[in-house]
Amino acid sequence: MTDTSARRGPARRRRVPCAVLAAGVLAIGCGSDAKPDAHLDLHCPIGDLSAPAEIQIVHQDASSSVIATQPMAAVPLIAPPQGGWIVLLGVRAKNIDGCDTNLTTALVDACDGQILQVDRRPTQLDLGTDGWGQSSINMFGNLPVCPQLTAARDLDNVPYLITVSIEDDGGQKATASLTVVPTCPADAGSRCPCECDRDYVVGNACPAVPTPHGTCPS
Repeated sequence: MTDTSARRGPARRRRVPCAVLAAGVLAIGCGSDAKPDAHLDLHCPIGDLSAPAEIQIVHQDASSSVIATQPMAAVPLIAPPQGGWIVLLGVRAKNIDGCDTNLTTALVDACDGQILQVDRRPTQLDLGTDGWGQSSINMFGNLPVCPQLTAARDLDNVPYLITVSIEDDGGQKATASLTVVPTCPADAGSRCPCECDRDYVVGNACPAVPTPHGTCPS
């Protein structure tokens, strides 16, 4: 018998709706931390993929509660294991693939348009009863805020622009921006305000009374 396998070429990847993945096989689903099987291309449409993608910015507080981000909201600065202070940003989205998606977050000084930090990472969206997907709780953007060597202003209790973008592998994408106020936790003592001071240098002692730099440089 003639071997025809050489003429068939590589196996084609299959796009498999999350709804049909058997939980007993790999327990992979939208919003899961598990890595998909290499032979499957997970496809989790949220809404209508022929319509423009829509997003809303959300953030986490220190207790990991997800909060809809409003203009000029006090977004809590959180201390990650690696040090410094971050904000945890995610999205609510629809008309996008919830399983094969990248999230980009950026911190921008609106005084001069300087991009201070960017974080880009894969994310997954958990489908809610309202038809919107939300970033899985452990797949939010970890956007570094403090310290910043190039900041022209303090980074605690001072307004900054955040930009959040999401894009799936099919090209569906959307971007939203808001001005928010990164805010040190009350129980951080002087450490957070010190490390978020414009003049702070990593390794240096904190001044007893940091000089405020909250307004745009003239």
